[in-house]
Parts: sequence; C-alpha cells; structure tokens
Amino acid sequence: MSFTVIDQYKSFVENNFIKSNRSQLEVLKKIDTIWNKNQKTNFFSNTNKKYGIYLFGKVGTGKTFLLNLFYQNSKVGTKIHFNNLMIKIHNVIKNSSSKDEAIENYIKNLGKKFKILFVDEMHIFNIVDALIIKKIFFFMSKYRIFLIISSNFHPDDLYKNGLQRNDFLPFIDLIKKNYEIINININTDYRRETLNQSKTYFSPINQETNDEFNKLFNRFVDNSHITTISIKSNSREIIFNKCSSNILMTDFDKICEDNLSHLDYNNIAKKFKLIFLNNVPEFNQEKKDSCRRFISLIDMLYENNCSIVILASKPINSLNNINTLAEEFKRTASRLYEMTIVKPD
Repeated sequence: MSFTVIDQYKSFVENNFIKSNRSQLEVLKKIDTIWNKNQKTNFFSNTNKKYGIYLFGKVGTGKTFLLNLFYQNSKVGTKIHFNNLMIKIHNVIKNSSSKDEAIENYIKNLGKKFKILFVDEMHIFNIVDALIIKKIFFFMSKYRIFLIISSNFHPDDLYKNGLQRNDFLPFIDLIKKNYEIINININTDYRRETLNQSKTYFSPINQETNDEFNKLFNRFVDNSHITTISIKSNSREIIFNKCSSNILMTDFDKICEDNLSHLDYNNIAKKFKLIFLNNVPEFNQEKKDSCRRFISLIDMLYENNCSIVILASKPINSLNNINTLAEEFKRTASRLYEMTIVKPD
C-alpha cells in the first residue's frame, strides 16, 4: 500500500511533531476523499461535482499545515500564497490589451503543468482583486485545475464592506455553488500554544540569539512562500516584504525609524496577529522619536491582542535610558513582559 497523507499526519503525531486533533484528522480525511474521487473520475463532466475545496477557520487552527501535507503528497500540484497569485495575475495583465485573454493564457499554461493548485490564505482587501477574481476562478475550472483553498473567512465574509461589493457577490455565489466548503471548527490556537512554549524575547543581539529568533519564525511560516503585503493608511502605503498572511517579520528601523503614526500602527495590528521584530536597539536620547513610536506600536499590538517576538540589544528592564520617557516606558515594559511571556527580574 502507498503512504497516504493520512499516514503522514499520523506519523507526525507518533513522532511528537504535532498533537493529534480529531477535527483536523476528519477534515484531512474529507479533503483526501474528495481529491481521490477527482483523480478517478472526470470531476468537471458533471455539474453536481465540485471544482475544489474551500477550507476556512480561525487563525492558528492548522489550515496551512493541512494544505502543506497535501502539497507534499501531491505529484501533480503546486502551492502558492494568494498574494503571490494575484501579483502574478496583475503582472500578466499590466501591458496587455486584453485582460481576459492575458488571464486565460496564464491559467491555461498553469493547467498544462499542474492539475491541483493549493492557494493559501485567500482574502480580498482591494477592489482591483475583487473585480477580477471571478474571472480567474472561471478559467481555473475551464482548464480543469482543482483548487484547494485556505482562508480565515467564510465565503460570505470575503471583502466585507468593500467598495462596489455588489459586483463581488457573484464570486461568492460561484464558491458556494461549485466548491466544497469545509469549516475547520477548532477553538484551539496552535500558533499561540507554540508561542507559550517558546522563548519569545531574545537578547543580546548575537549569532546565537539571531539563529534562535529566525528558527522560531521558520516554525510558523513556509519560507518558500513568503510574500509582500502593503498596508494602506490614509494616503500612505507601507510595504512589508517578509510576510505570510497575518505573520510579519520586520526590522526595527523599518517600523520605528520611519515616521509612522498611531493610526499606521493600528492598521498594522489589525492586519498582522504575530510580529517578529528584529534589531531593537537600546533607547538613548538620540533614539527618543523612535522610542515614542515603539511605545505606540506596542500599545496598538497589545490592544489588538497581537503576539510579538523580539530580538533586542538589551533585556526589557534595561532597554530604555531616556529619563523623560521613563514613566511611559513602564507601561510598555509591563506589556512586553505579558506579550512575550517572560517574568520580570
């Protein structure tokens, strides 16, 4: 007998890489059954058959992990982050006289290489994507590319309150009619559990702490599918280049030396639920402005119930040497102790 995706899941449990979860296993079996049925029959010859699977659920419930299992066992598929898929689509239509033709040709060529496409972390935040996504999925079905999609949102909640949302509603109908919608109904946040079991404040900055910091980041993301995400705040666009859906790796200089505002940090906190903040310096008088921004950042992350992992030059209780910000920083230090799950000395 061949080694199946279910066997791989069980082997991870047996080797203590993961804890067994009945809901995850049931979802995995359901996806496996649908995909095997697709392989044995012409899935698109019958209108009652499904074009793919739409897996949704809360953050940290293992959606990406389950997709990765299928991807690793698939010999006819590839995986792509939703952001990267849309970047590729926008690139092919940028200089084309016919957007529909450009999209169709891209997907037609994709269908020649792959029979299954794993699309991780689907979300619709801008009107440009909202207005072309139905065409993309139409051509996916036309060229018989079976889609397995993960998302934090039920289809009905995609692009909620977005501009011209009425024009987007036919896409929701398409998903609900043609895709198997599966709710991974788990209340446990495995991402937060992993953080609770890990050191999440690293100091001082040296090779050892840098390696530990990056090793923890790699436990949460698939480095082969890192993407770029832009955060729009009023007329400002803040671009981050090392992201995976709602996880961000960024440098202190990028997020605290630039002239960002409280509103910017609030928008960042609403987008990313786990932030890895690299190279936090010791604060002296020359760093007063960036220290104020750091205080604002931590406030917004705390109020939005975000988690943070920090690589800093000094321990929390030695980080600030600016007397005029001492009282303000006491609150920040307290929140950092709580957010990084360390005990004050």
